[in-house]
Amino acid sequence: MRTAESRTDQPPASGSPGSYNQLWFDRGTTAVSTHRSSLVIDPKDGRVPPLTETAQKLIAERSETRRGHEADAPEYRSLAERCLWWSSTGPPIVPTAYNNNYRIAQVPGYVVIISEMIHDARIIPLDGRAHLPQNVRQYLGDSRGHWEGNTLVVETTNFNDQSKTEFGRPPSSIRGIGDKAHVVERFTRTAPDTVMYEFTIDDPVTYTKSWTVQTPWVKSDGPIFEYACHEGNYALRHILSNARNLEKAQKSK
Repeated sequence: MRTAESRTDQPPASGSPGSYNQLWFDRGTTAVSTHRSSLVIDPKDGRVPPLTETAQKLIAERSETRRGHEADAPEYRSLAERCLWWSSTGPPIVPTAYNNNYRIAQVPGYVVIISEMIHDARIIPLDGRAHLPQNVRQYLGDSRGHWEGNTLVVETTNFNDQSKTEFGRPPSSIRGIGDKAHVVERFTRTAPDTVMYEFTIDDPVTYTKSWTVQTPWVKSDGPIFEYACHEGNYALRHILSNARNLEKAQKSK
C-alpha cells in the first residue's frame, strides 16, 4: 500500500515548512515476497471497495464543519496528531510510512501484539471468553483469539466511534472503520522468518462490501524503539496557542 506520505518526495508548498525528510521514511529495499501489485486479495480487482453513501456524507460534513476551524480545539486535529490512534496499530494492521515493527508474545492464555507506532499493546485472550458488553467501546476494539491448526485467528468487535473521523484523511484514505465493524485477522507462520498476516473487514455502514488484505511479515533482529508520541509534542500546543494569539490580535484591532 503506497501511503500519501510519499508526497513528501515533492518540495513543500509555498509558505509550508514541510514535513519529515526522507531519512524518516521506511521505503524498504526489496519487493514483497508474494510479488503482489496490491495487498488487497478480495475483491479480485485489488481495490478497496468504495465507501457507502453514509461514510461519504460523513467526510463531506466533517470537511464543512472543520473548514476554517482547524485550530479551534484538539478535537479538530487528527487522532494521530493527538497521539491516540494510528491505522498501523490495528486492528486491522495497515502498513504505514515508518515504524512498521511489531513484537508478538505468547503467554499462557493470551497473545500480546506490541506495535512500535504509538507503542500500543493489544492483549488478546485465547480462553474462549465472550466479548465485552456492547456498551463498552474502545479504540482498538475488543479482540478474542483462537487457533485453527497453525493459524491464529483474532476476531475484533466493540470499536468506538472515533476512528471513523479518519475517513479520507491523509496519510491513508482507508484509515478508519465504523463502530459496527467486525474484523477477522489471521496470523500463519509460512516460513521460519515469515508470518503471513491477513485481515477481513466487514463494515457495511462504511464500505459497500467486505474486503481482505494479505501481507507477509518478515522477522527482524532489530529492537523496537520507544515511540514517545506525546513527549516533546510541541507542535499541537503551538498550533492551538498561536490560533488563540491570532484571535486576540484580531479582536484588538
